Amino acid sequence: MILPKEMIYRYMRHIIMPEISGPGQKKLLESCVAVFARSAKDAAPLMYYLVASGTGHIKYFFENNEDIEYLIKNWQDLNPDLLVEKVNFSLDTGKAYQNQDEKLSCRIVFGDIDFIKRMLDSMNLEFKDGSESMGNTYFIPTIFVLPSNWCGAIQNVRNPEGLICFFSLLNKLPFRLTAFENSPPFGRVFSRCLLGALAAIEFIKLCLNLGSISENLLYFDLLKMEFQKLNTNNVIAFLNGVSQPMLEKMVDDIQMKISDAKVLIVGTGGLGSPAAYALALAGVGTIGLVDGDSVEISNLNRQILHSTSRIGTPKVKSAEMFLKKLNPDVNIITFETLFTKSNAMEIIKYFDVVIDGVDNLPTRYLLNDACFFSGKPLAEAGVLRFDGLGMTIVPNEGHCYRCVFPKIPPAGSIPSCSEAGILGPVPGVMGFIEAAEAVKIITGVGETLKNRLIIFDALDMDFRVTDVRRDTNCPLCGQNPSIRDLTEYEITCKGDAL
Repeated sequence: MILPKEMIYRYMRHIIMPEISGPGQKKLLESCVAVFARSAKDAAPLMYYLVASGTGHIKYFFENNEDIEYLIKNWQDLNPDLLVEKVNFSLDTGKAYQNQDEKLSCRIVFGDIDFIKRMLDSMNLEFKDGSESMGNTYFIPTIFVLPSNWCGAIQNVRNPEGLICFFSLLNKLPFRLTAFENSPPFGRVFSRCLLGALAAIEFIKLCLNLGSISENLLYFDLLKMEFQKLNTNNVIAFLNGVSQPMLEKMVDDIQMKISDAKVLIVGTGGLGSPAAYALALAGVGTIGLVDGDSVEISNLNRQILHSTSRIGTPKVKSAEMFLKKLNPDVNIITFETLFTKSNAMEIIKYFDVVIDGVDNLPTRYLLNDACFFSGKPLAEAGVLRFDGLGMTIVPNEGHCYRCVFPKIPPAGSIPSCSEAGILGPVPGVMGFIEAAEAVKIITGVGETLKNRLIIFDALDMDFRVTDVRRDTNCPLCGQNPSIRDLTEYEITCKGDAL
């Protein structure tokens, strides 16, 4: 046996994936990554997914260490296998960490352009024994992460040539990536959360040699739901079309709408956890949580609201404890129950927007139908293995889930994540996107995924957004609907095991 039984249970969703399996998980547990960021809070989503996925040794340097003791306690509770320690580094003195004995698998630099430039100056573009070879010297693979207001960028640099290309792009990036500290807080939340999950994926791929590493800069705009890979050849042409929205002038009005909003999340697992995390940070006033299950050790490689010490606790209560620490002002309403035909309409009616965090098709169709009949917008997502799919459904204004998938496939025809596995940070990516969509619906800013699908391929770090149309023959929202009430589904599954 490669791993002890408890570790096998903890990382089961990874181990059953042939691309990772036991040896791959063991390699993650033996890996070491150094994270550099402006503040512990900025890097927290990244850290949670590194910890949950089983990264064995994490070193950190944060300019602002506010709440660091509390965060470290949380990370170690999420995964007791973790060794976390402060890195011996100073931006002021230029004292770097390359002479330390510990070999690094990777380093992640998380901050705005100014922070990254200061880091590069302090590092002196140094090499280190233990990573990719270049003659008699070695380069530490580095993931650069740039969060800003609703937008961001990420690039994986594996050699000195790539670092030179990245450095040349920094001065060409849009102004929006430099306006971090003064931008509206809710926009920054979604950028840094999404980038945290993406950076964790890139680290895992780099460590395990999975898929294709994103060596071109991936730039995204969550307000428009646009994703573009940039290089020195296309960056200027693309950025000529990038504009800075004047959201700063509407901050008070938008924040009031967010504070007054009521968002329901059905399922507090792999999708629901990141969605609730981001909404609480953004300041959503009321968050409803529906889940009938309790925390299990096999949840903890991806469900970041929960922890080892709360195994056996109802998931809605575990999530409530985490979220109230994250934002004491948020009002949490819990429904410790399965989402069924008998309670769906009663639960939904209190809320403005609904987020789908379930892990099975019967409940997903039920939720779609219930939102349609109650007129509630629904942020929808699903994940399996390395892939994710999402959409936003606004009743009578665009397509519904049945327009895209008219009928429930036969039971057993599509494997669940418990059968096929799932890379831990993938539902993080999709859950954070769902949360961003919910806030866009609440505030009216940006362009949602209404009448669009987003398809995410983590192995290629590829996002595709495609248009879809409302189906006039849809059995639910078409011209001659055959579904006029909630259907009693044969299978009622727990909406939390994702």
